Amino acid sequence: MSRREIWDFWAKGYEGLWVQKYSLAPTRREILLYLEKHLEKDKKYRILDVGCGIGQLLREIKSRFQTYELELSGIDFSKEMIQRAEVMGDGISYQQMDVKDIEDLQGPFDIIICTHSFPYYKGQAFVLHQFRRVMKDDGYLLLAQASQNNLYDHVMMFFVKFTTGKARYPSVKAVEKMVEKLFQCKHIIKIKERFFMPSIYFFVLKGDKT
Repeated sequence: MSRREIWDFWAKGYEGLWVQKYSLAPTRREILLYLEKHLEKDKKYRILDVGCGIGQLLREIKSRFQTYELELSGIDFSKEMIQRAEVMGDGISYQQMDVKDIEDLQGPFDIIICTHSFPYYKGQAFVLHQFRRVMKDDGYLLLAQASQNNLYDHVMMFFVKFTTGKARYPSVKAVEKMVEKLFQCKHIIKIKERFFMPSIYFFVLKGDKT
């Protein structure tokens, strides 16, 4: 089964996957907490969620920030995921797209969010360059992912891959190395909901080097 077929398969029951409770939902919570502290009511934001799945995070952002001026968009390479997201719509723009074609989008974006899809991208350094190309000079990339930093993480990710398929989970140091000439790393937040889960890290990356 191809990677696309795997995610098309999981789209129908995505809300019920075991990773929702211990991985995806805690990550969405941290993203929302960060946005609460940093979004300004008198400013308009264009926000793009890359690997948006069925649009859970975008709908939560729209609900949480109803009085803010936000233009919300999401892309995912799974046709089934996008179709489910569009059904729940809520005024959010969705498009089926491979991350390698992200330059085809009409940018620039103030904030790009990428949660848990980054490990599945081939050519991760190239993907980061693509993110930077469609982002405003002073924009932010909010990158969150499971991360293999030690033997325990490696063992835990071995079991996760039975659900999600082949992926490469870069360590914190590897991510820092990949982004060093593109972004300024403002914060690194560890998300650890349960002891049996691998490390999840949330990187707040600013688009300038000042």
